[in-house]
Amino acid sequence: MGVVIGKSIFPGIIIGRPYIEKKKKIDIENYRIDLEKIDEEIERFLEAVQKAKNDIKQIKNNLEGKINKEDLQILTVHIMMLDDPQFITDIKKSIKKDQSNAESIVKKVSNKYIEMFEKIADPIYKQRALDIKDISERIIMNLTSKEEVDINLNGRILVIRELLPSELLNIYYGGIKLNGIIMEYMGETSHTAILAKALEIPTLMGGNDLFSIDWGDQIILDTTSMEGKVITNPDVKALKKYDEEKNIYRKKIKEIEESIDKETVSIDNERVFLHLNIGGRLDITQVSKKNPDGIGLLRTELIYMDALEFPNEEKQRKIYENIAIEFEESQGKKPIVIRTLDIGADKKLSYYKMIDEENPSLGCRGMRLTLSDKELFKNQIKGILRAAKNHNIKMMYPMITNLKEIKEAKELVEECKKELIEKKKEFKADIEIGMMVEVPSNVLLAEIFADYVDFFSIGTNDLTQYILATDRYSPIAEKLYDCYDPAVIRAINLVAQAGIQKNKKVSVCGEMAGENQAVIALLSLGIRDLSMAPAYIPKVRNLIRKIKILELNEIKIKLLNASDSQEVKEILNTYLDKIEKGE
Repeated sequence: MGVVIGKSIFPGIIIGRPYIEKKKKIDIENYRIDLEKIDEEIERFLEAVQKAKNDIKQIKNNLEGKINKEDLQILTVHIMMLDDPQFITDIKKSIKKDQSNAESIVKKVSNKYIEMFEKIADPIYKQRALDIKDISERIIMNLTSKEEVDINLNGRILVIRELLPSELLNIYYGGIKLNGIIMEYMGETSHTAILAKALEIPTLMGGNDLFSIDWGDQIILDTTSMEGKVITNPDVKALKKYDEEKNIYRKKIKEIEESIDKETVSIDNERVFLHLNIGGRLDITQVSKKNPDGIGLLRTELIYMDALEFPNEEKQRKIYENIAIEFEESQGKKPIVIRTLDIGADKKLSYYKMIDEENPSLGCRGMRLTLSDKELFKNQIKGILRAAKNHNIKMMYPMITNLKEIKEAKELVEECKKELIEKKKEFKADIEIGMMVEVPSNVLLAEIFADYVDFFSIGTNDLTQYILATDRYSPIAEKLYDCYDPAVIRAINLVAQAGIQKNKKVSVCGEMAGENQAVIALLSLGIRDLSMAPAYIPKVRNLIRKIKILELNEIKIKLLNASDSQEVKEILNTYLDKIEKGE
């Protein structure tokens, strides 16, 4: 009996058979193409690319309604990459120059890009390398006519070094039920992790030396705690124990489901508001099942990524208004926070050429980009202002660095209002405007920023990365990326206190908002608004209904005096254990 430790991505307890996938290695034969047949080989390559695009589009269409639309946006990104003229041209030129078959050239060129991106010290490029690997494998599969999904995987726990997003979607689309996933690759904010959460598959990432282990015929996967574990070759005693644990966990899930329609109120009657993070479209089926208090983050960049050109003012008005109407029909007139365009870094548009930067995470992204193209920005501002006329819509700016940007944006909003008045177009003049808190300058100047905005929303993913100067995709530095680091906790506290002092609402819309341990920490710091992926609302609501908010003052003192993330987690886990025991 052995134990593998890793990071829990989605919770669950699974007892089942492992499926060991040593990551298929496609044997690619390298052979010479006669000069007169080069054009035919290029055409064969282009047909494989087109098939890849068609397959992705078909998968995307067939999964809509089954998976949150925003979680399928990675497929839109892959289609855009397959349309990248630089990538396609490089392969065509290499086929001609080397007079080699398409499979070998796709592998050669994609490896060149992957190696280049992996060397760049920025997490965005690490993810880009994985995306290129994903699309190149799909093209090669089409060229070699290899089957992608093994039906023997059905009902098993997949053990794999690295699982690409499209592979996971192919498995799901093929009707294969994965009971669990165990991966060596660690990337809790990666596309694969996001999809595993969306598909609600118990998943563990970051397991070491998975292929040197004797897995046996049966294993136990337990991802109910932050630190997940796998028990290999479990004995009778372990199996009996986890049979009991599974029953306890099932009862807990049932309890969570039964609290969905109840109000999110603590034992001592403190109201907490739970909002949704969504992409450019509303999945009303998912919304209805979760009973949220509003939409805390509507990411508009996904609307732009789905378009063939920059959507104009009128198109944006219709999109935002339609989302508001559909949401109100199901949930009533609850607030909807629309974040202005946040492209740059890992988010690109096929029709807009951005400047290549060595470190795009620190470059032209978010507000820096929109303020550099005022007409682009004004189109969106007008669309939001008009859509907000008869709806509870608010506007929020991403990636603010300094006060000058806030003032400049405010001037643009006033310009937009004047222009709308001149054209006799109706709009919401008193719309609330807030900002994301994502960089250290926001934290240090929170009290000053609070005088210029109506609310704050803390993006804990970026804030953690920038405070700790940590590349979350780096195999060396990834363990330093920890939102429970005392520096991150103290930063959140500073913003929360500025909000309380200035009477401005502070919410959290990063990954932390959906984690039980983090929820305790955030509530202790005075935050009462959380925005998260739909799947996490029921469990967070259930947790809050078991808490006495007044008890958390003592937790806050301990957290702010903690010296490392391990101590922070121990404080939070001790309190959670106390709640679970009903003490």
